[in-house]
Amino acid sequence: MKRYLTAILSIGILFTTLTACQSVPKDNQTSGAKTETKVKDNTSKSTGAKNSKSGTNLSGIKVGFAQADSMSSWRTTETDSIKSAIESQGGELIVKDAGGDIAAQESNIRDLVAAGVNYLVVAPLENNGLQEALQEAMQAHIPVILVDRAIDGEAGKHYITSIASDFVWEGEQCAKALNAALPKGGNVVIINGGYDSTTSTDRQEGFKKALDNKKFKIISEQNGEWLMDKAQAVMENVLQAQGDKIDAVFAVTDDMVHGAMNAIEAAGKVPGKNILTLGIDGTRSALEAVKSGKQLASCTCTPYFGPIVVETITKLQQGEKVEQHIVNPDKLYTKENVDVKKGF
Repeated sequence: MKRYLTAILSIGILFTTLTACQSVPKDNQTSGAKTETKVKDNTSKSTGAKNSKSGTNLSGIKVGFAQADSMSSWRTTETDSIKSAIESQGGELIVKDAGGDIAAQESNIRDLVAAGVNYLVVAPLENNGLQEALQEAMQAHIPVILVDRAIDGEAGKHYITSIASDFVWEGEQCAKALNAALPKGGNVVIINGGYDSTTSTDRQEGFKKALDNKKFKIISEQNGEWLMDKAQAVMENVLQAQGDKIDAVFAVTDDMVHGAMNAIEAAGKVPGKNILTLGIDGTRSALEAVKSGKQLASCTCTPYFGPIVVETITKLQQGEKVEQHIVNPDKLYTKENVDVKKGF
């Protein structure tokens, strides 16, 4: 495995996010398109969000947040960011957690609409299953702001705007880091989050697209179900079957990379030496692992949506149009540029 060490110094990948923020439904990829909707009347409650130049004010504005789950530090950080940003500007946030159940999230959306929220922020659990409830909210003149994931839907009908990272780009950066670290190639295991979420499928698509397929072979593709312990379990099975053949593991989240590394260590191998690992999210534990050399790279996928959500609500409250798809930029961290303080 000495070839790993000689190649790692060549990784100096600092990319600027220039592409769209997420996987956009193919029938809805108009560049620079903007949407607007009639906003529920808030004038009886307050003057609403003031112009950003004179300071944001969400006093009297009630925002509903339909969260997918709270089973990872990424999700809890996302919720905390939105809550802090809205409440710091005088607004009220009502959070409904679906606990990883798409039917529960659909019900939560309807509950928030019934609660009389002025704006609805939704972190979709899956691509499908929420369209009807979202359309009902929009028809009730409650602007819907999607965060962190796309749906199979239409801007202006199911939502006003979607704010997310470019998941394909994230996967591409991890592949480029691996190409540089192992110039002679090798065998790769992929641990995804299933096939019902653009977060997982787009990251995997980007990774496969940018990986040098003349030198690398994907020998196993497993569903880690977004969970550290599940990723550890599937990695244990792969190690038992093909342990001596594995050169690298790419997981679509850092939590699942952590689970894979637990399995690698339990098998008597050393992450970063015997098997390279790469993931996405930019958690603090992942950046610490990158700094120590256990993890080759981590591409961030920022959970800090609070400020941009407040900015978007402010624009809508002012009657301004907003972009259909807004990017939350990210960055690839390797040992050469890692900053642990940037983790969450």
